[in-house]
Amino acid sequence: MKKVLFITNIPAPYRIDFFNELGKLVDLTVLFEAKSTPVTTFNYNLDSVRNFRAVFLSDGFIRERKVDWKILPFLRKGAYDHIIVTSYGYATEAAAILALKARHIPYEMELDGGIVRNENPISHAIKSLLIRGAVRYWSTGAQTDRFLSTFGIDQSLIQRYPFSSISEQEIVDRPNGEQERTAAKQRLGIAHQKLVLSVGQPLHRKGFDLMIRAAKELPKGTGVVIVGGKPREEWSKLMQENNVSNVSFVEFSSKETLNDYYRAAEVFALPTREDVWGLVINEAMAHGVPVVTTDGCVAGCEMIQDSINGFLIPCESVETLAERISRLLNDDMLRECVAIAGLEKVRGYTLEAMARAHANIFNLN
Repeated sequence: MKKVLFITNIPAPYRIDFFNELGKLVDLTVLFEAKSTPVTTFNYNLDSVRNFRAVFLSDGFIRERKVDWKILPFLRKGAYDHIIVTSYGYATEAAAILALKARHIPYEMELDGGIVRNENPISHAIKSLLIRGAVRYWSTGAQTDRFLSTFGIDQSLIQRYPFSSISEQEIVDRPNGEQERTAAKQRLGIAHQKLVLSVGQPLHRKGFDLMIRAAKELPKGTGVVIVGGKPREEWSKLMQENNVSNVSFVEFSSKETLNDYYRAAEVFALPTREDVWGLVINEAMAHGVPVVTTDGCVAGCEMIQDSINGFLIPCESVETLAERISRLLNDDMLRECVAIAGLEKVRGYTLEAMARAHANIFNLN
């Protein structure tokens, strides 16, 4: 069985789930920089680690700009068949990359996604130093491939894998019917006849200001719920200035409560300006909820075939956002067809598929 070392930042629950799946197929050790961050919204549970060895450099918060030199003894030549680094943006992992290069130890780099940006030459040069030099790059799709190509990475070094946070058993057999959605709305105390759901942290790049503007144009009886935190002050002002009363923000919720929101929703919308992936797209599809998102969402670009298994719209287009959501809300047959096509697509994007893709490549060499 291949011996594999993953070097990553913190034990996000979906990462633990993936490592548990991969640990069934390889001899896996995962080196975490720390157990959490100052803004972490999940609780780390040691009992959730089942099929791999978890090693923590720190029991406290991660320090993005400070190197934890305790990582160096783990970087030994011949200790593992594969060493995979998942980030170059944290000082400790950047130091690990440079140490691996200096010690001539082969390593691989895994990216959740990638967005091509116009950046200054110095920043690009630093990133290039850290990104170049791996023997393999794990990419989530064409968008990430393009990102890597801007740093001169040869396409022959890139291996694709399906990125996900959901297991096969979490994918529903069929979209919820009206009766099931109504029951979920009642459990959540939602009085609106139809629900548009969005999930994400209250950050400008998530585009929830665009969702607020679009909400005024949605069919009568439609409510918008945004799960993930309190609204930014400018969003509250925007709702007041535009007399928007059908948008509400909900604090971060447990997985079961969030699942109920998915069960209640007719449409899922993520009007993001930029998401390196966007796992909520996987989650919505897995619950049989049709998705509307933007070309700034890498998950959307990779998983959605526009008008077939979702809608992919231009960033910043409030008019198009409102029109596509309204089209789904007003046409039950279209909504079901899009949702069913989404379910078919997401079956290829599970934690199990993600683990198998890794193990298959590991076993080739």
